[in-house]
Amino acid sequence: MQSPLTPSQQRVFTWIEDFVAQHGMAPTYREIQKGLGYRSLASVQLHIDTLTEKRLISHAPRKSRSLKILRPSDGIPLVGAIAAHSLVETFSDQEIQHLELSCLPKLAHLSQHERSQHFALQVRGDSMTGAMIDHDDVVIMRRESNPRSIRNGTIVAARRNGATTLKYLYRRGQQITLQPANPAYEPTVIDTTVEELEIQGVYVGLLRGLV
Repeated sequence: MQSPLTPSQQRVFTWIEDFVAQHGMAPTYREIQKGLGYRSLASVQLHIDTLTEKRLISHAPRKSRSLKILRPSDGIPLVGAIAAHSLVETFSDQEIQHLELSCLPKLAHLSQHERSQHFALQVRGDSMTGAMIDHDDVVIMRRESNPRSIRNGTIVAARRNGATTLKYLYRRGQQITLQPANPAYEPTVIDTTVEELEIQGVYVGLLRGLV
């Protein structure tokens, strides 16, 4: 999965966007360093490399003002497919598209940083039909900085052994249960003392008929 931007990455990307919009040209690394208060150009280079890897910008090495924004940041990235039946399908490494905010009125009022914490996934399978989430629906997820704060009964995107699934989460001590919303499927129980489980996002809504 290509992860959403971190707050620091979003800050750099937004600053570059604003600079281009205001001046009609790309900033130099030195201007980015000064504008964002970094102590060294190495920090700027690190963020530029990361934004390039995420295909948000491109640049020509050793060429001044060569930064180019590849796409706007306002939309919500549809980053791949998620299994809603079992832990069998991984995220795509290739971003498919960006969902326009006109499709997501509940998110339109959020700040740019808050929007950067959201991403979308196409559902595969029918184990969440009891939660009105069907095959081929697009679910909107929000990154959770403190997974321990997630309440029991919350729908999450959970990653285990390199695969990701959409399920209700229930925590009891060191044990986590991933519960489907379809009686035809069995829950998955994970002992977190011996097995790692990563909560990649919390469900906030869905779109239907887009994919």
